[in-house]
Amino acid sequence: MAALVDNLCNFQEESTSQSLPEAPSTTTTLDDVIHKCGRLGRFQWRQYCFLNLIQISAGLASFYYVFGAAEPDHRCRLAPSIWPNDDTYTPINRTHALFLQLYIPTKDGKWDQCHLFVSSNINKSLIECPNELVFERSVYGFTFTEAIGLVCRDKPKKSLLATLMQAGGFLVLIAGILADKFGRKRTILGASILVFSICFITQIIIQWIPMSINMK
Repeated sequence: MAALVDNLCNFQEESTSQSLPEAPSTTTTLDDVIHKCGRLGRFQWRQYCFLNLIQISAGLASFYYVFGAAEPDHRCRLAPSIWPNDDTYTPINRTHALFLQLYIPTKDGKWDQCHLFVSSNINKSLIECPNELVFERSVYGFTFTEAIGLVCRDKPKKSLLATLMQAGGFLVLIAGILADKFGRKRTILGASILVFSICFITQIIIQWIPMSINMK
């Protein structure tokens, strides 16, 4: 009996001392995951372009409002009898600067944007710009604000323009109703294409269709 117990103990020691073969290590990389999920096929490219379309539309709208509706520095244009062709905001020489100091009032080192003196005499009276305005174009260029004159007396119209632009965001309130009726995919696709088309056409109009400063 004792010999049988010794044989069993020796058999267990030998079996535990033998090491099991190691399983081969498998490492999953990102390329393997992409390969299993699917590479950039037609469906992936459509989704990628669609997501970029939304961002491009938002960027165009922001670009138009910031630069197109910006309010650059401006001042009254000198009368042709005083300085012909007064088209530059900054003085072109000392004589031009002298006339601007005589006829354009200043405040805190800046020219008044909407008034000028009637004459260069001691008894000066202010009037609104009778000879249109001269805008500073080095930063924003030719803006929509300059084109239709959204400054001085017509400055509240610029606030109305901003209000109308922001009011367009309330159209998302009916997006849920349209999505329930036509489906989410069709609704978001149609809305994105519509916004992109409007913004793109607006940019083309601004760049290629000339706008006169007398246009009201």
